Amino acid sequence: MAYLKRLEELVGKADELKSRGLSTYEIAEELGVQADTVVWLLMRGKEKVGKLAPRDVFVDWNHIGSSVRRLSLAGWALADLVHEMVEKGECDEPEVIAGIGGSGMLLGYVVAEELSKPFSAIKVYGGGGESKQLGIINASFCSPKNRKVLLVDTIAGGGQTLKSAIKILDESGAKSTSVAVLVNKTGKDRVEGVPLLSLIELLPVA
Repeated sequence: MAYLKRLEELVGKADELKSRGLSTYEIAEELGVQADTVVWLLMRGKEKVGKLAPRDVFVDWNHIGSSVRRLSLAGWALADLVHEMVEKGECDEPEVIAGIGGSGMLLGYVVAEELSKPFSAIKVYGGGGESKQLGIINASFCSPKNRKVLLVDTIAGGGQTLKSAIKILDESGAKSTSVAVLVNKTGKDRVEGVPLLSLIELLPVA
């Protein structure tokens, strides 16, 4: 019963975001799920023949994100992980910390403060083809140009957000040294050849 209740809450969130004009990609990034999962959620209850749900995992980190103290502690833990991986030689020490999107910006700011590094912010646009702009680097924060950058986000899923962020940095003349997230759903330890660090890794057993 608890599962069904949470599922209906997720369906409600997807419907609400859709009614606000967000694209499938943007809803996927907002909820931390894959794009095909969003399609399934939006179609749930609207088809006579139900389709099987995509193989995906929804990560509800609201208890962290809704508390400044818990978010700060999570950022501290992520910064500690990055520091450890740098000491082990798993990745280069970053010169700038770049938060991705909204929640990634908040977490990235905490990581930057803990590591005593300048902070940058990246906004990734959704769903575009090769001819469309991938996103922008926020000019209000530190420029990552010609610097080694650690990317920070909350969840690494099946979307293109991290890949796009890495490409945006590459095109700006910066170098992505690693990516740090709270939860890794990809089953991989690298994105575009860049080390992917996570506090929690979700691995399928079948």
